[in-house]
Parts: sequence; C-alpha cells; structure tokens
Amino acid sequence: MTIKGFTIACGLCLSVLFVTACGGSSSSNPPVQEQPPAPAPPPVSLSFQGLDGLIINKLYQHSGVLVAASDAGVYWQTNENNWHAAGLTDFDIMAMALLTEQHWLASSTQLAPDGYPRYLLFESFNAGSDWHEVNYQFGQAGENEAIYALLFDEVAHIIYATGVSVLASSTDMGQSWKVSHGDFGGFGMPKSALTQSADRQTLWYGGQGAIENGMLYQYDLNSGQAVLFSDLFPNPSSIKAIRYAPDDPQTVYVSSEGGIVRSNDHGQSWQTILGDVDFRFYFDVVIDPVTPERIFTAGWAKNFTEPQPLIIEWTDNGGQSWQQYQYPGGSNFFGGVRSMILVAEGTQQVVYFGLYKGGIMRMPLP
Repeated sequence: MTIKGFTIACGLCLSVLFVTACGGSSSSNPPVQEQPPAPAPPPVSLSFQGLDGLIINKLYQHSGVLVAASDAGVYWQTNENNWHAAGLTDFDIMAMALLTEQHWLASSTQLAPDGYPRYLLFESFNAGSDWHEVNYQFGQAGENEAIYALLFDEVAHIIYATGVSVLASSTDMGQSWKVSHGDFGGFGMPKSALTQSADRQTLWYGGQGAIENGMLYQYDLNSGQAVLFSDLFPNPSSIKAIRYAPDDPQTVYVSSEGGIVRSNDHGQSWQTILGDVDFRFYFDVVIDPVTPERIFTAGWAKNFTEPQPLIIEWTDNGGQSWQQYQYPGGSNFFGGVRSMILVAEGTQQVVYFGLYKGGIMRMPLP
C-alpha cells in the first residue's frame, strides 16, 4: 500500500470512530427524560359544607347535632353538605344556648322600622321547628340590651349572658336577669367571649371597651369578685374567645384582634404565642385534645365587602413556631373566619369553620 492510500484508510477509520462516539449510530438510545416530582399534598384537608353567602356568627353542638347561628337565622346540619333551616331567618342570631337537645334559646337583633336595632330573645322546645318570643328583661327601664353571649351551667341550671358592660345570670330560663358583674346601661363595645372553668367556679368574659381597648374579666363565682386584664394585646383590640386546654385546668388561651395569648397558671401570668398581627381578628382557637401542643386558628381581616382567602394557621410546638396553609378558594371566595368548633365524629376530631359570607368549611385534624 502506498503512503497516500494508508493515510486515506486511517482517516476513514478515525471518521467512523468519531461519528460513533458522538452518537451518530442509529442504534444509540435516546436520553431518559426525568419526570418532575409530584406536588406535595396539602397539609390539611378542607371541604365546603354549604350555607354560602351567610355570616356564621357562632357554631354549637348538642347531642351530636351541629347548629349554626347566622345573620339569617338558625341552621342545623342534617348530614355532610346539607343544612336544615331552623327558623328566625329574618333575624341576625348573635348567640345561642342549647339547654337540651330540643330546648334552645337564641339572642337576636333586627332593624326596626325607625332604623334602630331591636333586641329579642327567642325560645324553642322542638329544636327550632317552632319559636316563640320570650318576655324577658335584660336592661334598664324596660329597654332590652343586646345579649352577645350565652352560656348554660347544666349542673346549677343557671344561664349566663353578657352585654355591653354586664355579666348577668338567669335561673328561670332567661325571663329575668340578675347582674353578676358590671351593670346595664354601660358604655363600650360588645362582650361576646364567655366561658366557664371545668370546676364551675370561674367565669371568663371579654370583648372591647369604650376606647377600642381589649378587656378580659376573670370572675369568681364564690366571692363575686372580678379581675380585669386590659393589657394582653396592643390596642386597638377586642377579646374574641377564651378556651381551656383539654389536659390542664390551669391553662387558658385567649384569642383576639392581634393574636393569641396563653396563661399556664389560671391568669397569674400571660405569654403571647401568636402576636404582631395587625388588623386581623382571631375569633377562636382550637387545641388538639390528643396532642395539646398542636393548636389551630384562622383569622378574619377587617373587610366587610371584599373577598379574602381562608388561611389556616397552626403550631405543633405550643406556639414556638407557626405554619400557614391558604385554601385555594378563588378570587371571589369569602374565607374570613368568624367562628370555629371542634367536634368528635366517631374516632375522628373535626374542626368546622364558620366564615364571613362564605358559609362553613370542614377540616379533619391531620
């Protein structure tokens, strides 16, 4: 072979090797496309339960029946996603007391023809099938004030109620009322938070004062004395709910405009566990009865006309750190939370959220 022929042959061999190395062969495999990771599931499961468009002021339960007090009457849940209208649809129901499975009281307000609100107390003996107006006296000089919260002591058979600046009690199913603390005819804003200790010796109630200051009272039923806490939150503020820890009768949680505080010694000292939240109202708080370090809440931004997202907030470590989940409800969804309740459904603990103009949402505890 000549030198020229040898050079051409070597060049052809090198060309074949080069093409093969670069993937030019028809027998090479295409690169494997990596699939993107699957999106993580949401940390909580939420489902719509109905009553869209209503303001759910408060949620109650008695004998396994869930009851909603709304700005358009009373409703009780027949099954998931279905609600039965239980009357008073022309009234804004501010508070209820479910005395028995059938015997209910409902505090209401309605605009009178003169444009001023009138306050009425209704009673039902058949779980809302029929209502009659109670001839009662909750106020001065024949004028009834608003009842913003009701609580029934099943052992003592006493009903407690709060107004603007009064805590009162009734031993005749709401017909007559005796002042326990404060007075009728006072100035201020509603005192709509009310709860009782497990030993039935202490009542807590609160709301807002005359200068937009948060006010919380601890009332001793034995002595008739009350302690006022007025600096738990930066003002403006308004106390919205008081809850005892399920595992400790000395631990009390208070939710408000601006956050949540806790006392581990029945009011002797307080710690902020959720704070620095401007213009957001926390109307309630739920403590997991199985794992009390897990606390759930949800708020309402002060906006009466525009939609807002539903944002669930929770802590797994007693308030040291918090997480959030925003429900994908769409731009027209009214997700501000005005009430919460924890109920047991079989072996499952479930939280129901009453929304401002958005109906009711259901969330099993994860």
